[in-house]
Amino acid sequence: MPLLQMQRAYAIVSRNIYYYLPMPDDSQLILIDQVQIGMFIKLDLSWFEHSFPMNSFKITSQQQIDNLIALKLKHVRYIPSKSDPLTPKQPNKIPVSEAAAVTATVSPSSQVYASIIDAKRARFEKLQKQREEMARCEEKFVHAATVVKSINKLIFSKPKETIIEAEKLVETMAAVFLSENDIVMHLIQQTANNEEMYFHTLNVSVLAMMLANEVKCTAEQIKAVGIAALFHDLGKVNVPESILNKTTALTKPEQNFFELHTHYGVEVGKKAGLSSVVLDVIAQHHEYMDGSGYPRKLKGEAICMAARIVTIANVYDNLCNHNDIRQAMTPHEALSTMYAHRRTQFDAAIMATLVKSLGVYPPGSLVKLSNEAVGLVMNVNVGKPLRPRVLVYDAEIPKEDAIILDLAEESKELSITGSIRPGLLPRAIFDYLNPRKRVTYYSDAQQKKPQGSTPPVKS
Repeated sequence: MPLLQMQRAYAIVSRNIYYYLPMPDDSQLILIDQVQIGMFIKLDLSWFEHSFPMNSFKITSQQQIDNLIALKLKHVRYIPSKSDPLTPKQPNKIPVSEAAAVTATVSPSSQVYASIIDAKRARFEKLQKQREEMARCEEKFVHAATVVKSINKLIFSKPKETIIEAEKLVETMAAVFLSENDIVMHLIQQTANNEEMYFHTLNVSVLAMMLANEVKCTAEQIKAVGIAALFHDLGKVNVPESILNKTTALTKPEQNFFELHTHYGVEVGKKAGLSSVVLDVIAQHHEYMDGSGYPRKLKGEAICMAARIVTIANVYDNLCNHNDIRQAMTPHEALSTMYAHRRTQFDAAIMATLVKSLGVYPPGSLVKLSNEAVGLVMNVNVGKPLRPRVLVYDAEIPKEDAIILDLAEESKELSITGSIRPGLLPRAIFDYLNPRKRVTYYSDAQQKKPQGSTPPVKS
């Protein structure tokens, strides 16, 4: 999809923000010949016994009805509260007393069952491999965060050794990120107490390197951006924790003190022997293209390219991970806010690159599907921004075996209808999807080879 067309699509769907409201399960057992388009149904079968992505879904086509009939089903469960208004033909309800006996007789034909079981087993094995890959990436990310913590603590006592360690970390990240196809980088965003700062630093570094690579920076430039991102908040060491951890709006004196962290960072960076590029990023990562930033209110070309990249990564991660969890945005909302309301603050080309890389529904977005299911966007399908891979909540499937649907491979009838605020999800669903621990940035590395007035958010 061309970038302009994708951005128009983004502008349309960005308004669809849902507030999750659980609906009662008022299911009724009905005869298969009573099934109509618009009905929300539930199959009393295991996931391997049918061809549908999930056991519960809304009937949207005659093909789905034909597939149900092909399974030799006599009855299905119909849920009125999740269905569209019906035509005059009403379903014949089965007495509750007969439901158990009827369910026990439901089984697909052996031929249909064999083909379905083979196809789903192959998909299940593929999903298992994907989960294993994600688990390995998560492990690497957590380890990288411990290195970041060490770097930030030792920069004062062992500056030379620390800079060397930072360069090694960035080189490792660049090698993993740039050398393979469909790289998954797990960004764990929910951490304990002040440890969160180190994950924020790592999040910004990974995303900034990805953006630098996308805008065709050289390998050395990508490395410089990565190191600069690791040290962009160095000056916060001189800001009181009471200000850094405050969840309500800062007073004017507190805001003035907070803004000094760019100055403090440059002072510390000079003493440590950081490069001029890193020092520029430390000084400028709160400057905006329209001159509304701080500390010098620089505009446009006066802001170095590395700082423009780190600024966008920094703002995005802060919107997703606000100090006050109640104000944290979904990745979908964060990207929408940046693109629709703060676009003049950012470098246009880099902002467009962020939208293109993360898709309409960025990784970590909680979404509502057309079949009423709730899911978490895991990865972006390059070229198909509206059809990412989604981890789906299903109370009947253990969390460890949760289904990941690749919407690019599913029927067009199954789609995302909107985004959901995480704070409004029931705890059981939130814990099952666990969006703060399953966020990934997904990229197509084939094209990523190294080439020659919103109030300030505490970052």
